[in-house]
Amino acid sequence: MKKISDLISKSVYSLSSGAKIGYILNVEFSSNLDKLLEVIVVDDETEMEGKVEIGQLVFGRDAIFLKNTSSLSYGYENNYTNPIGKLVFDKKGSNLGVVKDIVIQGKKVICIVTEKLTFAPKNICVNGFDALIVFGKKQKEPVFNFKNKFSNEQLVKIPETVNATIVTPAKITPNVQSLIGKMATRDILGLNNELIIKEHEIITQKKIIEAKKHNKLNILFYNCK
Repeated sequence: MKKISDLISKSVYSLSSGAKIGYILNVEFSSNLDKLLEVIVVDDETEMEGKVEIGQLVFGRDAIFLKNTSSLSYGYENNYTNPIGKLVFDKKGSNLGVVKDIVIQGKKVICIVTEKLTFAPKNICVNGFDALIVFGKKQKEPVFNFKNKFSNEQLVKIPETVNATIVTPAKITPNVQSLIGKMATRDILGLNNELIIKEHEIITQKKIIEAKKHNKLNILFYNCK
């Protein structure tokens, strides 16, 4: 099992030549969020983004291999299906937190994680642009109490193998101001490997502008707290 946060910024290499193709910038899911379909790979030098189906990738501990470089498609339309960063509500409007990570096994989504609960894709009744609305599998009324309404079947717990520290969400939205005052959890390098922001440095408006200039804003979202 893997966490989506562990895939972001991981290097991608050609399986046939060993040449580095770039790094993973983002991911795309099915409309009901039950499958990981594609990843977006960015070239380190040109910052050109390419999209590739998940079946073309081999996932390793320290790197990811692309089976066929011709499977990368460019000039695609970004569907923004990654739910990380979305608010989660029940059908009564109670705030159940923000999606912080997603646990997958192969293509299958095992569970979606907020700071308040963990739930399976089958518990989603609305997948909106800005928010998810969830409910219990057997409930007909719009009520949801994650403390006592979910059975063991309905509420998926994070397996111990992936129960690690979860990083801050990475869905880029117009509200980049939410980053100001947070702390970077790793060094962020620019296009020419210059240091944009240091690990443990507080993020300012100036740092956000610099990250955006180098197309590293998405990486910054995944690596701050």
